[in-house]
Amino acid sequence: MSVIRAVTTGLLAAVALVGCSSLQPGEPRTTSPASGNQGFLRTQLEQALFNEIVVRFSAAHPGPLEPKDYQNLLTELEQTVALTEISSLQQQTLNALRKSAQPHPPEEPAPGLAAWVAQELAALRRIRASLGTTDPGLFQTVGPTRAARQQFLGLIEASIETHRVLNPLGLQFSDLPPLLVKPSLLDAQTAFFYQPDDASIRITAASFNDLSFPEAEVIALIHGLPGSHFLRQPIGTPLFSDAQTENQNAMAILLLAAMGHVAFYQTPYSQIARIDFLTLSLARYQKAMRPAQTFAQFQASIGPSHYAPERLQRAFSSAAALPRALILQGHALRSLSTKTGLSISAAQTHEATLTKAQRNGLLRHLNRLAWPLDAVDSASE
Repeated sequence: MSVIRAVTTGLLAAVALVGCSSLQPGEPRTTSPASGNQGFLRTQLEQALFNEIVVRFSAAHPGPLEPKDYQNLLTELEQTVALTEISSLQQQTLNALRKSAQPHPPEEPAPGLAAWVAQELAALRRIRASLGTTDPGLFQTVGPTRAARQQFLGLIEASIETHRVLNPLGLQFSDLPPLLVKPSLLDAQTAFFYQPDDASIRITAASFNDLSFPEAEVIALIHGLPGSHFLRQPIGTPLFSDAQTENQNAMAILLLAAMGHVAFYQTPYSQIARIDFLTLSLARYQKAMRPAQTFAQFQASIGPSHYAPERLQRAFSSAAALPRALILQGHALRSLSTKTGLSISAAQTHEATLTKAQRNGLLRHLNRLAWPLDAVDSASE
């Protein structure tokens, strides 16, 4: 890495020597105007240098970063790279760095998030209550038999392929690696999850007794297409990995909610399975913000659902164990919902199809998930 930097810096010096005066400590680096091949080469080299500095810094700081860490990186970039030459993606990284370098307030209250979650939960409970009780025959659990489990995995695969063909948002799926769906023997905290190492959806073996067949569609949408398998393709920078992960999780939930606007996903079993999952997700945010909340209060916040008490108990316990990540995800979901004009609950009422503005908002924010949303949004608006 140091060799790359030395070569890059040497080339930059050769190309831009005439246009650069000697820098004083703390002075941003600038270059004089250039034309033709010289200008193109300068731009390429400045962008390569920017990337090299960020990669080196990320390797040296694998843990959680503080504002002072971001400030150190920001200072090095400002003193080393001609920032007028960087790419649009690098500009987003720079904007996020400037935001992240600002000292955090002593405590980060979430009154806006709490009110938004409570409002969406209340609306989802009303919609869910209007649908009545679930058909026990339709929402039967997968159970322990090998044949039933294979049928469930097959339903997930079929749901993924169906969405690939429908593609109601017009997303680019053709370049994605193959997606596997298989059981997992890991003792995971969740019933199902996406494993990026081998691009697979894993269903924990112990959870088959709790999962119902209509949930195959939810799993396919959340972790297949247009969810985790699509959203977790590499983009951006590793500098904001915590924010990126929760942004992606939040976007997967928002895309799931958006399917309420699509006619194919408006059957009763689709709607019930989707609303129950969305309600449980929001209830976990509320639990994360309310450490003193009891399990009875958690159940009341969800209302009627097809989930067994044991499954709700596990969701309650996992929310209590991961409050920071869930609150970060909740903030991201609220931000995405607001910026795209797509309400989680309103999307489940079938009152209208997805508008052009909502679709464009979703597509626009797909390119912002690698950075803290408040940083890239404030810089672009």
